Amino acid sequence: MSTFVPPGSRTTAKVLQMIRAAILNGDLGPGEQIRQQVWAERCGVSRPPVREALEILTNAGLLMHSLNQGYFVAKYSIHEMHQLYTMRRLLEQEAIRTLEWPDPEQLEAIRNRASLIEPHVKEGRPDLAMQDVVAFFLDVYRLSPSNLIVAEIERLWTATASYRSRNYDVVAAPQGSTMRFEQIIVALAACDREQLAELMDRPTRQGLQLSRGASQELEPIAETG
Repeated sequence: MSTFVPPGSRTTAKVLQMIRAAILNGDLGPGEQIRQQVWAERCGVSRPPVREALEILTNAGLLMHSLNQGYFVAKYSIHEMHQLYTMRRLLEQEAIRTLEWPDPEQLEAIRNRASLIEPHVKEGRPDLAMQDVVAFFLDVYRLSPSNLIVAEIERLWTATASYRSRNYDVVAAPQGSTMRFEQIIVALAACDREQLAELMDRPTRQGLQLSRGASQELEPIAETG
């Protein structure tokens, strides 16, 4: 998950990291207000860097701003969540369809990314573990030359970050998640597009199930091209 911070803005970067971590580890939930004075005191900074960090996170999709009310963690209705995950799933399928197989150096970089997740969980840093999970999937999607599609996939992953922190099972079962990441790496190494598509679809499929109710079956998305 990438957010632009102007060069030299170390104070802003510190605030941004702390607020983002609070969202990713579930301390700040969907719809919760971010009070500038509270976070200025918590971070030991003045209010301008907090305001700048909030604007950056709003542009990234993690927060929403309401005039005369302030900043809030992004919150969506069930219908909106279903739309977000449906869009993400369609775009991800296209990214996998156009993906170019990694060379050994790229594959090793993806493997190294996956190796960070379980240690961060054991260190009690679920926020870093979740960032690594997102980065792992985005690293795979970036193998596609469809850069605009990949950028939109990243935006949609960011938009659902506060919900993912409460539902994704990497913290509850890090070893099982690590095994799934290794299966993705094996599929990449074997140039097995069908298996890769199935494995990469699981997080988005899980999000769709959560947005529609666990008891409902998903309608199949038609194959194109």
